[in-house]
Parts: sequence; structure tokens; C-alpha cells
Amino acid sequence: MPARASARALCGSSGLGRQFGAVAACVRKGRIAHVQADVHQAAFHPAPVPEQIYSAFAAEFPKASVSKVPEFLPDVVMKKIDGTEHRFADFKGTPTLVNLWATWCTPCIVELPSLQKLSEHYKGRMNVIAVSVDQGRDLAAISGFLEKRMVGDFAGYLDITGGFIGNPNISGIPTSFLIGSDGLILYRFEGDADWTSETARAFFDSFLSTSQ
Repeated sequence: MPARASARALCGSSGLGRQFGAVAACVRKGRIAHVQADVHQAAFHPAPVPEQIYSAFAAEFPKASVSKVPEFLPDVVMKKIDGTEHRFADFKGTPTLVNLWATWCTPCIVELPSLQKLSEHYKGRMNVIAVSVDQGRDLAAISGFLEKRMVGDFAGYLDITGGFIGNPNISGIPTSFLIGSDGLILYRFEGDADWTSETARAFFDSFLSTSQ
């Protein structure tokens, strides 16, 4: 996808260090929870999508990977722009795509419209939530930012506890995690992409056909 080459990027630690000084990375605190229990490892079946379909979609990102061990995302508390509080456990039972973004991250903003279309297309079959890792911004600011760009409330989640900030396993944003209905991370995608492309549609159709 040559036209998107300049946009396929990550907001990483070097840019943030220059922009915010004391803030040393796009995300800074918390840790992805590695599951040690044998019962999780025995039941874990990574990479449900055929390699050819996955590889075609993964090529749209600067970096993509398939989980090899069972992991959960941090159990962060998120506040939605309607004032309600949520945790990732609330979404268990349905496959979920979790996207990390921020209002100052250009690649994040570029992909929000296609993420919204993805959310609408798979509504009822897959959750799509975009979690802002902005620090020092309140819900009203996030809501106004989304409203101005006509982006739906699927992106109206704010990490109020800083659970993703400084996570050594996250080198920048946007970063997206595809989670199974059991809450375990199956795929990870770093950088922005067109979530409505033919390769994306083929990937999610295949994923959902094996996940439900």
C-alpha cells in the first residue's frame, strides 16, 4: 500500500521525549499480564487464522506478531465519555480488538475512521474499543476531540489509572491487540493501517469464523 507508507508509523519514545521532556514514552506504566497457570497454557490455541491470510494483513503494519504464550492485557480501569467505568473483563465472552491511541498521535488519528467502520461492520460479533492513553486530559476534552472529527464513542475510553503508561512491552502507539472471547491476547499489531481493506476483511472474517 504505497500511498500509506508515510502514515504507517509509531509514536515512539524518542518523539515523546522531545515533546514532553519528563514523559519518556508514548506509554509508560503497567505490564501485560503473563499467565503462568498450566490450565491456561493447555487451553491456549494461538493463531486461529491461516498463515497466508494473516501474513497478508500483517504486511500492512510496521510490526505484527502472533501470541505464543497466554497473556492478558493489564486490568486497567477505563472511563468512557458517558461517565461509566469499564475493565477488559467486561468484554469477555466476545472477541475484542483493543486499540491504544492518543490525541497527539498523528498515525492514531489517521486510522480512527477505518476503525470506526470496522466496529460498525462487525457489530454484535466483535467488540472494537479504542483506549486513549492521554495524560492530563479529561473526558470532556476527549469527547470534544472525537466529536470534532465525527468519530464514534467506540474510541471514547480513557485509561484513567495509567495502566498502559510505561509498559515495557509497548514501544509506541497506535498498538492494537486482538483478544479472544476468553480474554487472552491472540494477535498484536503495531502502527496504523486501513482496517477496512480487503486483507483486513479477509483476516477478521476468518478469525471470527473460528472464534464463534
